[in-house]
Amino acid sequence: MPELLQIRNLNLKVIFLVHFAFMSVASMGFWSSTSYLFYNSILIFLLIWSIHQEQSHEPVQLAIVVNGTSIILDILLLVMGFPESYSARERFSSAMAILHLLVRPMSTILLIKNLEERSGSTGVLTGILSGRSETYEDIDRMNQGATLPQSSNSAFATAQQI
Repeated sequence: MPELLQIRNLNLKVIFLVHFAFMSVASMGFWSSTSYLFYNSILIFLLIWSIHQEQSHEPVQLAIVVNGTSIILDILLLVMGFPESYSARERFSSAMAILHLLVRPMSTILLIKNLEERSGSTGVLTGILSGRSETYEDIDRMNQGATLPQSSNSAFATAQQI
């Protein structure tokens, strides 16, 4: 049996299993609409895609967005559709949906860390939010030491600098 540290994409596999388990038990009650199953199924699909495509950033980015959006959707669903009946099945199902909601921020943080590992840099989220890329080079501004090429056969020799 391989050691835990040798398993590829261990964090993604644990996130997948946790979300799959919570989604399964939270969907057992009749209080949740099919929308809960829909957006959680999209998240499960994106996590499987992330596990399969180890080098691609896109499935992890989409999983982060869907997981973050699911926090808001879970809150809305629990507020509007909380079970009025007091059967054990409904209470258990809604309690698991609440626990699933509490796990989502932690799994989002782990997904962000996985995205940083895939990209090979730290602070991916801060780079996305600031809108600046580390490899951006402003070609409109010339460096102080840069000069225009001097050639007698080209129009650059007689051009005026702006």
